[in-house]
Amino acid sequence: MKKLICLLMIGVLALTLFACNAQKAPVSEGEAPQSAVATQPAATQPGETTMAASKEKVVRDPDKVYEYETRVIWCENNGNRIYGEAYIPISETETKFPLIIHAHGMGSNIEAGEGYCKRYAEKGFAGYSFDFPGGSRPGTDNMSDGDPMKNSAVTEASDLQAILDSAMTWDFVDTDYVFLEGGSMGGLVATMVGLDNVDTIAGMILHYPALYMPQAITSRYSSPEEVPETLSFGDDYALGRVWATDLWGVDVVSRLNTFNKPVTIIQGSNDQLVAASSIEEASHLFPNAEFHLIEGAGHGFGGDDFEAAVKYGLDYLYQNT
Repeated sequence: MKKLICLLMIGVLALTLFACNAQKAPVSEGEAPQSAVATQPAATQPGETTMAASKEKVVRDPDKVYEYETRVIWCENNGNRIYGEAYIPISETETKFPLIIHAHGMGSNIEAGEGYCKRYAEKGFAGYSFDFPGGSRPGTDNMSDGDPMKNSAVTEASDLQAILDSAMTWDFVDTDYVFLEGGSMGGLVATMVGLDNVDTIAGMILHYPALYMPQAITSRYSSPEEVPETLSFGDDYALGRVWATDLWGVDVVSRLNTFNKPVTIIQGSNDQLVAASSIEEASHLFPNAEFHLIEGAGHGFGGDDFEAAVKYGLDYLYQNT
């Protein structure tokens, strides 16, 4: 009964969510992209990558600070061009680096992941943040193509899959160590793609992931036919019915036990949109996961909470690369 009540509360909150833009991290100013590279998604064939466990690790000094370059990289999926920026460490001894791909939350944009990716790059890990096609609320800059009325977690999972496939061909990426990171709905999307790519990626970093969003939707509507053509999230933010219907029947939680790579989950104790107790419970379903609770943090990390999330992320990366 406790779980059911929790899910119903999440359902009400999810369907009244006003932008979910709180996960935006600090962004450094004045860093213009240094080069532009157009890329096409390339399918990854079974056996094409080497398992991370078989490769000698590069030991990184946590006290070392790397300079990094910023590179614009376009991807493409379903006729939409996807804008993203890669933050690549500069090293005299390394040419390929572990990569963290950050998936932003509902209504947000590339800026949600910039702060994390830049901090990772300063410690020798490449990062890539991007705009989901149709994934931003009005008034939020989004350089990608796409229509918000056609956006959903399922379309975003397809976009993230295309980016992952493309990233496996980038010249600066150590393909044995590619990680997915995401916050809120982006955490759900990262998990959906991670579950389908357990033999390709090295693990996941999840910030307050909306893992129960499918259950929240079915608790709000009795059938897909009941979902209206337009879903309103505040006065100026509307999404199409596919945002809800695409997730009908999707059950991510029941598949968590199939992901045997390391996972770290970072959650705020005062999150009013994604219940900390439910995510902690879900973390135990992963075979190899750590759950970190930031006391007092809400749905999104800023200030000291952001610094704590970065530290948890870096500790995870040092341990698993």
